[in-house]
Amino acid sequence: MAHDEDQPVDGIETSEPRQRFSRRWRLAAFVILGILLVAVGVVWVTRKDIADNVIAGQLDSMGLPARYEVVRIGPAEQVIRNLSIGDPARPDLTVEEVRVRTRLGWGLPGIGRVTLVRPRLYGTVHGGRPSFGSLDKVLFTGGEEPFSMPDYDLRIVDGRALIESDHGRIGARIAGEGPLRGGFEGELSAISPKLSVAGCETGRASLYGKVSTSGGKPRFAGPLRFASLSCPEDGLRLARGGAELDVTLDKALDGGEGTIGITAARGAYGDGRLDGVSGKVRVSYRERALNARYDLTARGISTPQARAASLAFDGRARSSAGLDRIDIEGDLSGKGIVPGAAFNRALGEAVSAGKGTLVASLAAQVRSALAREMRGSSLDANLVLRQSAEGVSLVVPRGALRGASGASLLSLSRVQVLLSDGAPLVTGNFATGGRGLPRIGARMQTGANGRLSMRVEMREYRTGETRVAVPDLALVQKADGTVGFSGRAVLSGALPGGRAENLLLPVDGAWAANGDLAVWPRCTQVAFDRLAFANLTIDKRSLQVCPAEGRAILRQRGGRLELAAGVPALDFAGRLGETPIRIASGPIGYAQKGSGAGALSARTLDVELGPAGSASKFTVTHLDAQVGKEIGGTFDEADVALYAVPLDLHNTAGDWRYADGVLSIDNGTFTLVDRAPTARFRPAVAHGATLRLADNVITARAVMREPASEREVVRADIVHDLATAAGHADLTVEGITFDKRLQADTLSNLALGVVSNLEGTVRGSGRIDWDEAGVTSRGRFATDAVNFAAAFGPVKGLSGEVVFTDLLGLVTAPDQTLKIASINPGIEVTDGVLSFQMKPDYLLQINGAQWPFMDGRLTLEPARMTIGVAETRRYTLKVEGLDAATFVQHLDLSNINATGVFDGELPLIFDENGGRIENGYLVSRPPGGNVAYIGELTYKDLSAMGNFAFDALKSVNYNRMEIGLGGSLSGEIVTRISFDGLSQGVGAQSNFLTRQVAKLPIRFVLNIRAPFFSLFGSMRSLYDPEFVTDPRTLGLIDRSGTPRPDPPIVPIQPPVSENNP
Repeated sequence: MAHDEDQPVDGIETSEPRQRFSRRWRLAAFVILGILLVAVGVVWVTRKDIADNVIAGQLDSMGLPARYEVVRIGPAEQVIRNLSIGDPARPDLTVEEVRVRTRLGWGLPGIGRVTLVRPRLYGTVHGGRPSFGSLDKVLFTGGEEPFSMPDYDLRIVDGRALIESDHGRIGARIAGEGPLRGGFEGELSAISPKLSVAGCETGRASLYGKVSTSGGKPRFAGPLRFASLSCPEDGLRLARGGAELDVTLDKALDGGEGTIGITAARGAYGDGRLDGVSGKVRVSYRERALNARYDLTARGISTPQARAASLAFDGRARSSAGLDRIDIEGDLSGKGIVPGAAFNRALGEAVSAGKGTLVASLAAQVRSALAREMRGSSLDANLVLRQSAEGVSLVVPRGALRGASGASLLSLSRVQVLLSDGAPLVTGNFATGGRGLPRIGARMQTGANGRLSMRVEMREYRTGETRVAVPDLALVQKADGTVGFSGRAVLSGALPGGRAENLLLPVDGAWAANGDLAVWPRCTQVAFDRLAFANLTIDKRSLQVCPAEGRAILRQRGGRLELAAGVPALDFAGRLGETPIRIASGPIGYAQKGSGAGALSARTLDVELGPAGSASKFTVTHLDAQVGKEIGGTFDEADVALYAVPLDLHNTAGDWRYADGVLSIDNGTFTLVDRAPTARFRPAVAHGATLRLADNVITARAVMREPASEREVVRADIVHDLATAAGHADLTVEGITFDKRLQADTLSNLALGVVSNLEGTVRGSGRIDWDEAGVTSRGRFATDAVNFAAAFGPVKGLSGEVVFTDLLGLVTAPDQTLKIASINPGIEVTDGVLSFQMKPDYLLQINGAQWPFMDGRLTLEPARMTIGVAETRRYTLKVEGLDAATFVQHLDLSNINATGVFDGELPLIFDENGGRIENGYLVSRPPGGNVAYIGELTYKDLSAMGNFAFDALKSVNYNRMEIGLGGSLSGEIVTRISFDGLSQGVGAQSNFLTRQVAKLPIRFVLNIRAPFFSLFGSMRSLYDPEFVTDPRTLGLIDRSGTPRPDPPIVPIQPPVSENNP
């Protein structure tokens, strides 16, 4: 029931409580409003303190140490000044004044425009990480929500920032106003005096442009410029450049798009140069994907290898997963592409250095053809570059360089290069061609084993009579990067000083990844159909060339080139002009390091020149040379035997040099030997001889000397034309002086047995000529006076001139005449004249000789003898009209007086037993004469009969006197003197006995045995005892009177002549 009671009565009981509730709420509202009014009043009065507490609390909650001044807090605008955040000594942010306007939204106040007056921000970038000091905890919260622009209406008045970075100092300035999420407009500029990035350095760099926002996206439009750019390590240099930027970022700043207009002035990269670069790139980057379209043009490109008027590259680029995968595809085109200075210089140097060789003619044709075709050349190629985790690949589906004629000079097809951790993988084809240019085709491919292989073929390329072809060349790259190659080349054309026909040159070697090169690591067989040098032609032959043990013939290490090759032996046959030639040798070696001179060594080099049986022979035991710009060295133990000249050179040595097409020999030494079976002269030596071979002509000069005395004998000037095989030698004898040191038999064995003890000087000249018809020689020699010992006695004062019509054969012109001052075959005769002629085979024809002799004449009758041959030689001396009185006076027989005139002959015979007189005689002419002793008797011990006989025979008349001579000239001569018709002459004592004896027919015979040269002295001693020389002065007995042993018989010629007279 209680419930019922509590129920309100309808009508009155219900309205009364409502009235009470309404009154209570109105009262409460007035109370609250009053309280609020009081509170607002309190807040208004204390508004600065409240704002200060709120701002301080907010900054404290962010952990920012800040200082500021509250200037004004009003319902429409709040102003604080001198805001400073960070270290008071080095604040991170300062703002001179901050103004925050109030705006109403849905009847509630909110933040309106925020004005920052002269804000200053300081920051750093180190190691790629930006920092703004104490602001980092607010700016870099690490939140995962996407970034969005603050919903502020911001105005910045003269805002500036300074960033200190590892790359340089950057100063920035910004001014503008408007809502950050859309409608903000302002200007942004930045400047740096110098920036350094990755070894590159810029000059003054600046950025200036408009900044704005729209739809929450910021945009920048303006130029980026730099005064210069240089990368010393890479050799990159740009005078100035820049980019016209128009870039819009997405709301979250994680992507964007825009255009970049690129410009650059003159620049260089290494040895390359360019006049400028321009182009435009449209780029977008979103969700870590890059897409770009580009159109770039470079002008005035110049490298040492090539130059181009312009190169253009346009296409598109894409990336995904950031920049981990990049695809670039584009078309490369160019105009005005011509060879560069280095390429032209290399061709020019090849032409110059290869002058006279096939290299010069081939290089000249390539240079001419390129100059003609490249003036209007064009390049067109398609490139695809991809980068991924697998590596970088470059694909050239097509590419062609075309000349002015439209011909393809270089073409590429299906070329692909993949660069990864291992060796590069390469496939593709390329070919060269064009009018006047070599046609080369090549195929590149990398096998499953990772080895890159290439096969190259060059068709025969020719100009005139020069041809070169590479039938096959294989190149294989191993896993370690080494490229091995093998193949062959066939050459025909000019070589230095000659020409090759079908020279087959194998090519075999390897090129290491570090740049080391090795060519021909094993013996290589080089073949040719014909080789010609000057007028030397070598017939078809093959030649084995070998490296040093454990090395390649040609190798390069560390940029240093080395060459070492050897030939086991040479065996060539051919022709020198029209003359057959054969060349054989022992081992030949050559070595060279770097750009220095090479070293050549040859052993046992034999050359035969001429038909078999009549060849001239050259043998060189050792030959060494240094090979550089000039070739030169030494040689020794060389022998030369010219078939046409019967003189040989032995033990020849000297210094040789080949430069400017001239072969020269200096400081030559050799021994000149007569090749004749009977040598006409003994070996002579030469020192300091010279030789020149130029224009196929040999000129030589030498001074021949006698080896023992080193005395000059003859000077020889030689000229020989290899083309005609003709030449001559001019011989000059300025004066050979014969004395004890130099004798005729030391110059020629032919003088043995002819002359000895030669004294005097001989001078003269001669000439030897030779050609294909044979050898001729001539000469003219003279002396003013020479003395010598001949078989028939001493000769003094021989003078005159001898003319040789065959100097080498010792053949003279007829009727050669020499004067003889004196000759003493036992009795001196003077003022003689000798007539003779030397005939072939060393036959001496004596036409005769005459001397005035004792008021008569002594004549040597004609005779013949062969010089240098052991034979019996016969001479006849004929005496006519010898006056006895003159004869006695000439013998200085002062106690003898004789009269009468004599005639006779002295036959002289010389053979292996020596010289002798055989059946010589002198016979008085009628009516005879007288022999008388006119001196005093000096013998004191004669008997009375002796004195009587001497007085009776003191003067004897004779009707006939005959003197017979015979015996060895080197031993005793038996002289038999017979008197017929004797009678006493005037002055003899006459008596009965002598008168009776006179009536008898008496013949007086006297035999004298004495050495030939003391014979006439013995005759005088018969009449004059005073003429007998004291035997002690002759050495016959010593001072005590003891006889000395007999001395050996002195021959009239030296013992070295043996049995030759």
